[in-house]
Amino acid sequence: MDRKNNKFSKKLMAIALAVVFQPSYLLAQSDANITAQENINRAMQTPAAKSEFTPASKRVQQPTLVLPDLGDSSSASLAPVDERQLGERIMREIRRDPDYSSDPVFYDYLNNIGQHLVSSARKQGIAGLEGGGSFAVNFELFGVRDKSINAFALPGGFIGVHTGLIVSAETESELASVLGHEIGHVTQKHIARMYGQQGTNSMIALASIILAAVAVSRNPNAAQGLAVGGQALAIQNQLSYSRDAEREADRVGFQILQAGGFDVQGMPDFFQRMQRANSIMESGVPGYVRTHPLTTDRIADMQDRVRGLATQKVSSSIEFYLLKARARLTQTTSSSNYPELKQYYESLLRKQDLAKQLEGSYGLALLSFKQQKNIDAENYLQKSRNLIQAMSGNGSPIQRWSLSLESTAIELMYAKSQYEQGIKQIANLKAFYPQSRSLSMLLIEGQLKTGQHEQAIVWLKTQSRAHPENSVWWDLLSRAYAQSGKKSLQHAALAEKYVSQGAWVGALEQMKFAKAAGDADFYQASEIEARARQIQELYRQELRAENKRP
Repeated sequence: MDRKNNKFSKKLMAIALAVVFQPSYLLAQSDANITAQENINRAMQTPAAKSEFTPASKRVQQPTLVLPDLGDSSSASLAPVDERQLGERIMREIRRDPDYSSDPVFYDYLNNIGQHLVSSARKQGIAGLEGGGSFAVNFELFGVRDKSINAFALPGGFIGVHTGLIVSAETESELASVLGHEIGHVTQKHIARMYGQQGTNSMIALASIILAAVAVSRNPNAAQGLAVGGQALAIQNQLSYSRDAEREADRVGFQILQAGGFDVQGMPDFFQRMQRANSIMESGVPGYVRTHPLTTDRIADMQDRVRGLATQKVSSSIEFYLLKARARLTQTTSSSNYPELKQYYESLLRKQDLAKQLEGSYGLALLSFKQQKNIDAENYLQKSRNLIQAMSGNGSPIQRWSLSLESTAIELMYAKSQYEQGIKQIANLKAFYPQSRSLSMLLIEGQLKTGQHEQAIVWLKTQSRAHPENSVWWDLLSRAYAQSGKKSLQHAALAEKYVSQGAWVGALEQMKFAKAAGDADFYQASEIEARARQIQELYRQELRAENKRP
């Protein structure tokens, strides 16, 4: 494991533990939580940390975990609103990390497939997804730049997907099976149910499951040190509990996969490939196996479920193959590896399989564009279009449109300053993809480049109010205000961007700039003043929650 990933793993551990050990309503830590925090800090310094580092006067006796009954998901002690707040707070930190993928094309694809799975499952009345109103989970899927094969669920419906998982999936049904499994973890409230079972040690349980989801895939030794140093439950018991949760997520995930119309064979196929990788790898096991322990019983259960169904082959979408190419480039962080990556894409062009050729040609288009070889990029894009036409002909169920490919084509137009042409193309595509984040961002970029900042402001104000947690809209709104010469509103929007990221000091500084700019009218100035006081109070609350009073 390289040093960068090790640092990232420890950083996410600290984030998760700060959340679970210091909830917003807690003004002072109990002795038990102080003890746990001290031990965890030591565990993060060395995987070999031992519980004897804790003074005897502060040691906490751990209860025995009763298995395997997880109980009814409706009995979770963590309320839905608290679970969402917990997830939001973790996500504020994750979104600030450079390995969080802000690529809107990734966002569109992952959330399209995720929402399709969820909506299909709700129509079938699958347990955990039938609720409405305040009980309905609002899922958000996001990409993580990481070569390891993994995905993880966070409290409140947030699901992270490693680029390595997309690259390794052989079919879209395999990828959907993993997403369905993670959705199952959320709908069955596994984190909340651990909270209820652990009693006085619920914070340890919460920390363990979050670390298992986020950190173990990168640094399993550090996670093991956490379990020992924090006097958490024995590792074997943790794995036993995890296996029960995994079996339940398998069952629900299988139902979700079937409801979504995917090939249910994708789930046992993926499991078996991970098991084979586990048996032959010398340097370690795949991240998915570490955080989602595989057993022969789990695989046999999935095979039995498939055996009892009349299955049919389901074709993967065009977008799946394009996203595989995009994910491979995204996780290649050093330009020194581009020649090797180019050779790989070129090798795909020599395959008989048209889908492989498409993955290769689109990958070469992206790589050429990355290297500012725009003519080559356009040629490879045209080749990709030709392949799509060939794949979608003769009654094929594969659609001819590709959001990923067209988004790249518009980026190429913008690179040649063809903004009006790009905006017209976006208008055509919006009829097919009205909710696309990538098209919306490209439209705003085009409007800002062509002086249409007032149109951009109107749309961005609506979006930022509807999704205040999305720093992208606040950043674009700040740029739009800057172009229109509205300095006060520019800094106020930038402050909201920092709020969405939990960067309170930066937010307060921008609010000072907003008040000092002096170009706001009376009502705008009043709103800025009131919001500045509100941000200051939110910052104080977070400091108190961390037991660090200003």
